[in-house]
Amino acid sequence: WVWFGAAVYLVAVIVKTAYRIRMGAIDEFGPVIHEFDPYFNFRATEYLYEHGAKKFFQWFDYMVWYPLGRPVGTTIYPGMQFTAVWIKRYLLPDWSLNDVCCYIPAWFGAVASLIVGLITYECTIPANSSSNLPQWVWDLIQGKMTNLTPVARPMVLGLNSPSLECGVFAMA
Repeated sequence: WVWFGAAVYLVAVIVKTAYRIRMGAIDEFGPVIHEFDPYFNFRATEYLYEHGAKKFFQWFDYMVWYPLGRPVGTTIYPGMQFTAVWIKRYLLPDWSLNDVCCYIPAWFGAVASLIVGLITYECTIPANSSSNLPQWVWDLIQGKMTNLTPVARPMVLGLNSPSLECGVFAMA
């Protein structure tokens, strides 16, 4: 149990460090959007929050790509905007949309660090890191059939990887 406790402590320190790194600009300057791309994403989030999804996907923004404008609804990946609006409406209704958009990179950076760590752990398990793995991946990319078979594990929710399962359950 000592090793397990040490591993949990180490993971907590890594996630906290990832969070603190992303919070550096907010600690120094406050929740302010500094660059153009994040500001455009904030404007798109603001439009989605005020006008709804239907108008968002039909929105033609005349303030960007001057003088042509941009059909935002058909040229943007709206996952971040929908996530920010959902957080604002259901989790943090008292926060401003600006604050939610400023803190999302820190939150998602910490979660991404955790998931990358779990995937790295999964790759270091001896059953998953055999010397045949690179050849198996190369053959798979080329479409060749190989006689290599993956290690049989019981499946939970259709997932074979215990680390992936932990990551999915952590996000649920």
